[in-house]
Amino acid sequence: MASNTEKLNFKAGETKGHAHEKLGQGADTVKDNAEGAKENTGNFFTSAKDKVSEAAQATKDKVTGAGQATKDKTADTTEATKDKTADTTHAAKDKVSQAHI
Repeated sequence: MASNTEKLNFKAGETKGHAHEKLGQGADTVKDNAEGAKENTGNFFTSAKDKVSEAAQATKDKVTGAGQATKDKTADTTEATKDKTADTTHAAKDKVSQAHI
């Protein structure tokens, strides 16, 4: 038959074993939570990077569009100025011709 000391030693060993098991489970939980946080952080920064890239592209497209619009407006203004100058020159030539008649 086991003595009280042996029973106490057995119980102490059991308790120690349970404590180690709980500690291991707790460590696994902490590890899993850390891995989840790492993954979420990576996803956050990937998403942020994508949003910044999209915003930069949108800005680039807007600037390019504005530049093209300015170029088109300048070309239209230049063409209108040429037409007006040609009309004015033609009218002046007509007046000079009529004055010599």
